[in-house]
Amino acid sequence: MEVMKRISLYLIGIVVFIAFVNGVVGESKELYTLVQQQKDEQSKQIVQGKTVERDLFGRMTYYGLFEDEMETNVIYKNSARTYAQVSRDEFEQLEVGKTIKGRMLGTAFSDKDVRSELYEHLILMGVFLIYPFFFVIYQLIHIPVVERWTERHDKWLSRLISSIFIGGICIGLLFSYISMGKSFFSTIQAHGGKQQEITALITDRDFDLNAGRYVSSQYFLALVYEDQDGNMIHMTKEVPPSVYYNNDLFITVSHPVGDPYRIHLNGFNAGDIFFYMGTELFMYGLTIVMTALLIFAAVLWRRKKKTGSYWLGHKKQSML
Repeated sequence: MEVMKRISLYLIGIVVFIAFVNGVVGESKELYTLVQQQKDEQSKQIVQGKTVERDLFGRMTYYGLFEDEMETNVIYKNSARTYAQVSRDEFEQLEVGKTIKGRMLGTAFSDKDVRSELYEHLILMGVFLIYPFFFVIYQLIHIPVVERWTERHDKWLSRLISSIFIGGICIGLLFSYISMGKSFFSTIQAHGGKQQEITALITDRDFDLNAGRYVSSQYFLALVYEDQDGNMIHMTKEVPPSVYYNNDLFITVSHPVGDPYRIHLNGFNAGDIFFYMGTELFMYGLTIVMTALLIFAAVLWRRKKKTGSYWLGHKKQSML
């Protein structure tokens, strides 16, 4: 019975290993294709409009559009090659009729698109490699020859593996804190200073249940409204489900005076709590908890080194 249990666990481990390796291979192929296509000659597209996508936590992505009247749609409902992600500086200079250069790389066109896809593939490859790496290490250390070698070098080897493991966790936490900082800064910017309340027209809507790799569900509204100078502002705004279902033609939002793109919703619906638990807020909370646990573990390790015990009230016995 014990042998069957071990064989079953080993087979499960192999299946998971193959699944993760396939993920790495798939991402590697897409990354290679993207890099190779970057060598293609640049093409030109005439700008027909522009829009901004503002996510649930206020971070903004800027787009130039290549077809008429696309700005009234939720950005993700447009065909992949009919818009391009641009930097904020480029966005501010975009005008209808202006030409921008890029490469048609699947869904990518501008340099900003390409960088976003490169980062996405590299991060996913790193995630997919975690399990295969430790699976191979685990199998190697159970080979008799390797096991005897590791026993002779146990001290520095355990430190190396621990350093790699802790380093990987710290890098993951760092990326999470960067994302958290951007969300926090965007929220502060949107709510800071004198506020102007406006009524925006809802021109389109879209939702994606079980959206994929990153979040469980997403809800979007395409909005149009005027700034102080009478210019039309077009935006795709990610919203919680209560806002999505309770607003049909118009929605009231606020933004800092003189900064019409930093809109935010007024109020909070308690019914959206479970929705927010499935968003990046969950990862932010998990990041804070993991950081606290790492700090606590470091304190215990330091106390163990000094006193010989993880707990207070114990003193390290002197060697006679």
